[in-house]
Formats: sequence, C-alpha cells, structure tokens
Amino acid sequence: MFDHRHYVPILRWKRAEWVALRHLEPGDRARLTPLVEITPRSVTPGTRRPTIGQMLQKNAEDMAENWGRSRLFVDLWHVEHLSDCEGLHPFVYLAQEGRRCGVEFVPVTGLGRLPAYQAAVASIAAEDGRGLCLRLFSTDLARPALRQDLLELLSSLEVNFGQVDLVVDFQYVQGSCPDLATPVASVPHLNDWRSLTLASGAFPMDLRSFSVGEHPLPRLDWQAWLRLIRLGGQPTRRPSYGDYTIQHAIYGEPPERPNFSASIRYAAEDYWVIMRGAGVFTDGSPGFAQWPANALRLCRRREFRGEDFSYGDRYIWEMSQQTGQTGSAETWLRAGINHHLVFVARQIANLFAT
Repeated sequence: MFDHRHYVPILRWKRAEWVALRHLEPGDRARLTPLVEITPRSVTPGTRRPTIGQMLQKNAEDMAENWGRSRLFVDLWHVEHLSDCEGLHPFVYLAQEGRRCGVEFVPVTGLGRLPAYQAAVASIAAEDGRGLCLRLFSTDLARPALRQDLLELLSSLEVNFGQVDLVVDFQYVQGSCPDLATPVASVPHLNDWRSLTLASGAFPMDLRSFSVGEHPLPRLDWQAWLRLIRLGGQPTRRPSYGDYTIQHAIYGEPPERPNFSASIRYAAEDYWVIMRGAGVFTDGSPGFAQWPANALRLCRRREFRGEDFSYGDRYIWEMSQQTGQTGSAETWLRAGINHHLVFVARQIANLFAT
C-alpha cells in the first residue's frame, strides 16, 4: 500500500482535524494516510440528530466532504461498547454509510478487541476487499505468545499478512528519545505486512508546565523514528512514520467549558514552537486577544514558513494582521494541525528525495 516515505497521522475525528485535512493541497494529501479515531462525543445523539445511526451517518458524510475518496484508516476503539444500530454493529453501520458516501476507509482493529467488534471488522474487510489495519501497542509487543496471537487473529478475520497494514503505536513518549530498534525487531513477520508504521506522540496533555511566553518542545517521536531510519545497521524493513500531530496521544473527552490558554502550537525541524498564552477566562487575562499577538510574534520568528506554506500558515499570518478578530480554540488548533500535517509530509519527502 505504501512504504517508509509515507506519513500516518493519528487524528480524532473532530471539526478542527477534519477541516485541517480538507485544506491539504493534492501533493501533500497524496503523501499521507490518516488514521482517524471516532470519539464518544461524535456519536452521542443530540437535538438535531437524535439517534446513534444519524450520528454515524454524519461521521461518514464528514469523511466524504473533508477527505473524499482517498483511503483512510478508521478506528472505533474509543466507542467499542456502542450498542447495535438498527440491528447492525456500529462499525458495520458506519461502513455501510461510508459506501453510500463513497468513502474508502480501512477498518482498524487490534488484539483484545471485543468479539463483536472483530466480527464487524472481518465483515467490512470481506465486503470491501481493502483488507484491514492492525494496531498494536507496546504492551502487545511484550506478549509471550505474540506470534501465535497474531496468527490466530488473522485467521479469525480471514485475512493474510499481505492484506494488513500494521501500525505499532507507542503512544506517549516523554523524557528522552526512545530506542525503537529493539521493538521493531520483535515484530513477527516483519517483511510480510502490507505496510509497516511506527507511531508515537510526544505532545503533553496540556501546556500547564509552560510559563506564558515562547518555548521549544522537542519532537521526541520524530527524533526516535529518524534515528531508527538513519541507523547504520538498519532494520530489514524501514517503517513509515506516524504521530499524533500537536495532540496528546492518550485521549480523554475535554470538559464542557475549559479555561484553555490562548496558545499556538507550531511544528519546526525537530521541535515545536509553543507560543504560550494565559487562560482566556483567567481574571486579568487579555483573553482571546492574546492569539493575534502571539501570531505576530510567531511570524517574526525564523521558524515561521511564510503565509504561502499551508492553509494553517496563511491563517496565522492573516490573524497576525488583525485587530478585531481573535479566532477560537478550534480555529487555532485547526491551523496548527494543518501546518503540522504539511510540514511533516514534506519533511519526510525531502528526507528521501534523490
């Protein structure tokens, strides 16, 4: 399906993320395959869409509108316990809606998922003929019987290694750059999977540990993958790179009214630039007006790639010229994610350019 020159960002399927994807240029879009996680809130019925089925339908329509017919991985592990929808497993129902909308998604599963979930994935893979994505975590790699567990799972799903995209997800890495060579070597049948991706995230849960101001934050996930790729004794198969963009790897539903900081998260060569603002609802804080001010300071830094680099960079530059508009937490997250996607996709392409 793809090789080590490809990029697999892991994204929650929320408005900021899907709009960031929508505004990718065709060349950048071709360099990546997103792995999207359906979140509990996105399938919670509301006033306008009072059933789970209608919410799943909306998810499929949003995928069609914002990602189109390009392939993507879809994981329902955050909502694995959803009840059946109109007599169908929610994953099967979502796949049905996806077909109606022309979405070409590949279902994601893993070891230890519920039997009904596995049956749904097998059904989708059999009907669509696009295989599936298997997501392993670092705890899975420590299983004494990992090889046998994988063989049994693939047999039950009625697929072979060549029909499976393997994502080894280390989730949150912190402190120092991790060594990925040993975990990669422990992956059974390393050369037989349709594709192999190593994913991790180094962005913290929040920015509370940063004072108001400008800070670098190491992209340890990128540094670890790059070190593996550049090793003299490289693994027999080079994995592609995956990350959680500018989000924390461990997902949790946010509170209804958080006192978020007016901050900007901006990817650079092997670190992020954090333009840390104060909480927008903190007494005495300049509030939302901090965003244009932070944008102006960011645009004056050497890391800023210019207004023509991406949709996100254009937004940052335009807002730096504003005196009336401030944007919102969603629009600034959207800009940061879009910039990150474009930056990393091109970073990988340039790394292997001849």
